[in-house]
Amino acid sequence: MDEIVTLGLIMPIMNICFLFCEFHFFRLYENEIRQQFFKYGVLAVFFLVFGFVMATFSLNYFQFISFQYTVSITAFFFDGRKRSYFSFILVPLTIALSLSVSGLFSFKAMMVILIEAVGTILFCELIQVLNKLDVFAKYATSIIIINIITPIENQYKWNLVLTDQLSVFSLPILIGSIIITVLVCSYVKAMQKREAAMEKLEYETNHDNLTALLNYRAFSNYVIQITNQAKANYTILMIDLDNFKRVNDQFGHLEGNHLLQAFAKKLRLYFEVRYHEKVRVFRFGGEEFCIVLKGVTIDDAYATIWEFEELLKKEDYLTTGGQSVVISFSGGIARADPENNIHEAIRNADAAVYLAKSNGRAQIICPDCSID
Repeated sequence: MDEIVTLGLIMPIMNICFLFCEFHFFRLYENEIRQQFFKYGVLAVFFLVFGFVMATFSLNYFQFISFQYTVSITAFFFDGRKRSYFSFILVPLTIALSLSVSGLFSFKAMMVILIEAVGTILFCELIQVLNKLDVFAKYATSIIIINIITPIENQYKWNLVLTDQLSVFSLPILIGSIIITVLVCSYVKAMQKREAAMEKLEYETNHDNLTALLNYRAFSNYVIQITNQAKANYTILMIDLDNFKRVNDQFGHLEGNHLLQAFAKKLRLYFEVRYHEKVRVFRFGGEEFCIVLKGVTIDDAYATIWEFEELLKKEDYLTTGGQSVVISFSGGIARADPENNIHEAIRNADAAVYLAKSNGRAQIICPDCSID
């Protein structure tokens, strides 16, 4: 009865508590601890203390070591190989320390420990390549099989364990492994669901519902973020579709929304293909858009926006009724640098847009550009 309570409940709960503490530690403090050495140093200290206590408790109470790979296997499937391999390396150290304190350490014991560690890693890697199983099935299989096999292997193959009735403990170990699996998988699924909900909320908060572009809220946050980057150079492109009200009046607001979606998609793809991570495309609302380019010269941006204008002329928008609509826009460009801050550049680009519209539309005004 004692072994069922201890192996089937107490030790699994101890493992779960350590896993939760490790997860929350890295989640809360990983970004604050910038040096990788300190991150893994803290993990090593906590793991060695926990592993030593668990191994010594198991060895003294049952005369064999159990659940020693629970943390490493959990990290392997849910926390990435880097941290899991680090913990796999620490397992033999904790067991060796426990055997030394108990007076059972030997060269043969050390060889068995190392062989078990390598075998456990290979087993996890083999399970990982089984594409038909999801990650939770792979994790459950690894935890249950390894937790049961390693003590039995030591007893019957290497004769390192003192008890002759290890098979009696297989059922409690199985129960404990199932408890660990259920709790870990439930927790991971809950966290994944929560993170997915948070990502969805963040996306909806920062993106325009109609065009899927970044919205004005995201633009405001981005401006605040780059305001303190005094050494960075930015180019601001303001765009306003010409005669958009006429499209709404002639074809209806639904068709106007379709046109906005088509234009926004072309705008985003064109600039993202050209500039990749250097570009952010925003919709301010209505038919107003803004493009922010980091580290791109104002002349290069000016040439690019004209190329995009020429592309639009070649590909008229077709309404759902098959009618062709010419899309044009007025644009303004300004530069933000250490001498001309981002807020002033935004005002200058906005003023250039209104100048372009007052001069007849379908123009791009760039007072600071050196090219025609």
